[in-house]
Amino acid sequence: MTRLAGVLVVVVLAGAAAAGGPARSPSSQTVGEVGDAYAEFLKRDSLYLRLKFGLPIERLPDVSLAKQESDARFTAGLLARLAPVHPAELSHEETLSLDILRRQLGALVDGPRFHWLGFGVTPYASPIAFVNRAFTTFAIRDEAAAERYRALLRQLSAFFGALRAQLEGQAGRGIRIPRDELDVVLPFLGTLVGDARTSPYAVAPERLGALSAEAAKAFRERVGSVIESEVDPAVRSLVDWLGGEYRRLAPEAVGLGQYPGGPEYYAWLVGWHTTMEVTPAQVHRIGLERVALIDAEMKKVRDGLGFTGTKAEFKQRLKQDPRFFPRTPEEIGERLMGHVRRIEPKVDAFFLRRPRAPYGVKRLEPQLEPGQTFGYYNPPTAADPVGTYYFNGSRLSDRSLLNAAALVYHELVPGHHFQINLASENEAIPPFRRETFDTAYTEGWGEYASGLAGEMGMYADPYDLYGRLGMEMFVTVRLVVDTGMNALGWPRAKAIDFMRENLMETDTQIATESLRYSCDIPGQALAYKMGALEIYRLREKARSALGSRFDVRRFHEAVLGSGAMPMTTLERHVDWFIEQEEKR
Repeated sequence: MTRLAGVLVVVVLAGAAAAGGPARSPSSQTVGEVGDAYAEFLKRDSLYLRLKFGLPIERLPDVSLAKQESDARFTAGLLARLAPVHPAELSHEETLSLDILRRQLGALVDGPRFHWLGFGVTPYASPIAFVNRAFTTFAIRDEAAAERYRALLRQLSAFFGALRAQLEGQAGRGIRIPRDELDVVLPFLGTLVGDARTSPYAVAPERLGALSAEAAKAFRERVGSVIESEVDPAVRSLVDWLGGEYRRLAPEAVGLGQYPGGPEYYAWLVGWHTTMEVTPAQVHRIGLERVALIDAEMKKVRDGLGFTGTKAEFKQRLKQDPRFFPRTPEEIGERLMGHVRRIEPKVDAFFLRRPRAPYGVKRLEPQLEPGQTFGYYNPPTAADPVGTYYFNGSRLSDRSLLNAAALVYHELVPGHHFQINLASENEAIPPFRRETFDTAYTEGWGEYASGLAGEMGMYADPYDLYGRLGMEMFVTVRLVVDTGMNALGWPRAKAIDFMRENLMETDTQIATESLRYSCDIPGQALAYKMGALEIYRLREKARSALGSRFDVRRFHEAVLGSGAMPMTTLERHVDWFIEQEEKR
């Protein structure tokens, strides 16, 4: 997955409308102006954007309701400006921009309605990961920069205080983090406490080479003092409160359905993340049907291997086979990149372009590993121009590499790295759309890419194929258990049993995943399979319409060439692509 989690996993790069060129219609001009204004608005607050483009970071995220209400008022004004726009006056690409703007602005307008239903301290949804990265990548080029670092550091105690205020406001409304999730949250927050040497906000001497020895020593002492006197007490206070009074009243049940307004919010999330008009019940039914189909395919592979035992017995055999388990964290990275090197020579037969940005893998930050099942992809930034998949290198005995090929094809080539960077590097589309993320498109492409690797010959080995089917089962089971726990009243134990029955993941991985769906970022995990199924459907639609003229490379260029968009917009775009191909 990408690290772009939470309800509005959307960021944009500001850009001015291109000067010159033919005169634009009033509708065209309005779309361009609103896009630029929206881009400027998001650029002010997006840590992701500021990190990516090396912009100065002078303040930490504001998680208050007042900020969300202010944002909603501003974006409502932008949305109103789009009301008189006539699509007939727009180019095809401008109609895509209009769709995307209306959807994203509308979501921000909706934000205050659901303010109290998201938890800002859970590992996937929390802004803490980006906050930490802002500090660990902060370039200290001179004493003025050192002072800006210290000023930002001094905002941390207020930031953690605001997270607590948010949690207190929720608790007063009968909304608390479930008890099982607190077992993940408390250790996660605990890793943020440390001294001047071990704190994630401390600055190692090698980062201070631009300062004199005396200035560097004084700076480290001042940073250590802020950490010990301001930051650590704020974090400890939050941890103590969550682990004490808060935990005593925390619910045993999981899922959004238990909270006031939770069912309405979850239905909204299903629409937001899938970008389709589907209900939780419909997604649940699709999940059950697809699980049965994949289960049958996995049995065919077992039969082909001559295995005559049960599915559970085969899973146990795989768990005992040392060739599927790493001896060191470094071996995980080596295995992942080995699969990347296998697919690289095949890319040009399926794609017209490759992204310019380089790519690689690194181990995940240790404080994030306990709360995450696998890891996440992080796009290139000004500080680190390499697109990187951060893998989980903990608990090696639970870290099967059977699905390593399928995973890295999802994350890097031809998955997230291709999709994100082909859009980011494409100057033919408006700047704000180069940095837009719709979950079903982004994660749907990752899952589609993992399946496409099979067409590229990457799963000739039956164990690699079984790992791919296992990963497909993994993202499909989510359709069942995410909707089950959040909309259909499933207890977590029922979801865990269903996952154990159908997945190859360990109990450790199933534990973190079931919490992710029900407590951390509900609805987000639905996007993977729902998006992939839609991309496959649109490919078959194009193939059927074009017959012998269908070129999979040109289809992929059409899907990736205009950046992320809702699935409904993507279908309209593919219809346009078919029309253009018929004219060739």
